[in-house]
Formats: sequence, C-alpha cells, structure tokens
Amino acid sequence: MSVITISRECGVDSEEVASLLAKKLGWEYIGKQLVAKIARELRISKGEAEAFLQDAQSRLLRFVDRYTCTLIQKVVDRERGCLDDESYFKTVKKLVEDVYEDRNAIILGWGGMCLLRDKPDVLNVRLIKDEEGKIDTIMERFNIDRKAAKYHIDREEKDSKSLIKHYFKVDWNDASLYDLVIDMGKTTVEDAANTIIENLKLKTS
Repeated sequence: MSVITISRECGVDSEEVASLLAKKLGWEYIGKQLVAKIARELRISKGEAEAFLQDAQSRLLRFVDRYTCTLIQKVVDRERGCLDDESYFKTVKKLVEDVYEDRNAIILGWGGMCLLRDKPDVLNVRLIKDEEGKIDTIMERFNIDRKAAKYHIDREEKDSKSLIKHYFKVDWNDASLYDLVIDMGKTTVEDAANTIIENLKLKTS
C-alpha cells in the first residue's frame, strides 16, 4: 500500500512511464491532464456533470469538487500552466494529500516529492535526460524545429524549478529529494517501469 511520485524534466516520456506503471501495478496514474479533463467536464451542465461522475471510474473524483476544478482549470487554460496562485497551491496540496491517504496511486508532477517528502511508504522518482535527447524528443513530439524545441524545454523547466523553489524552498534538482533517479536517455520506458517497481518493493518490504 504505497504511493509513487514522479518528478520529471521535459521530454523524458514521463507520461508513458506513469501509464505503464499504472498498468503493471493495477494502480491509478494521476497527472495534470486527468485533473484538467475532470475540470473541463465539470464545467458542462449539471445533469451532464452528474452523469459523467456516475460513469467515471477514477478514484480522483472522490477528492475534487467544482471549486477545486475551477482553480485548476484557470491555470490549465493559461499559456503557461504553473502553480502561480496561492489558492491553487493549497487546493493541489489537499488533493495530493488526499490521494496519499487513499494509497496505491502514481502521482506525476504536482510537487508530489515535496508534499509527501516525510510520508512513509512513498517512493519519490526523478526522470532525467541529456539536453540533446530532450530536444530530439520534443522536436518529434510537436513537429517543431530545434530552436522552438529548446525554447519549449527551457520555459517548461524554468516554470517547474521556480514553482518548487517558491513553495518548498528547495532546488528542483536536489538529489536528496528522490529515492531513485533514472536517466531516460539510457533506458527504455519498460525498463524504467520495472526498475521503479523493484525499488518500490525494496522500500516497502
């Protein structure tokens, strides 16, 4: 009964790793896109929203309400979606802590490694890759040139670093925040997922 948090640099196939982990472990993968989807869905009519909530299988729905989704969607809708709002941060903090209490989840992003840093049975993972590898991935993913890819990476990583520094007063790259650091330029998604699972067994045994 545990939680895995994944912190990642831009362009490291983190969504693929999280999704594969969820499949292998039978856990739920909780990332920004899932909450954004819920936020969008809850902005439809009351009847449609109720139908969506009844049909949805996500455990995350237990922890969100219209207030939560309004704050999250406000940031997701922006060109640069980062946690730059104090109310938004408090909402995300509660969301992550609630998910931890419910256990058996993979939390991608959200500052999970800081929010759950002192909690037992949490494996904090960091995914990295060399700059050229990240650029190649983003160029292919978005069909953009090298300059645009580098700009995208620099912007996204600057936002993430600033967020962690602002709210937690720590360096995003501080290795002491993580139980496991994986270089995705030197491993496959499958091998990364298997490595995480093996480390989870060691930590929680």
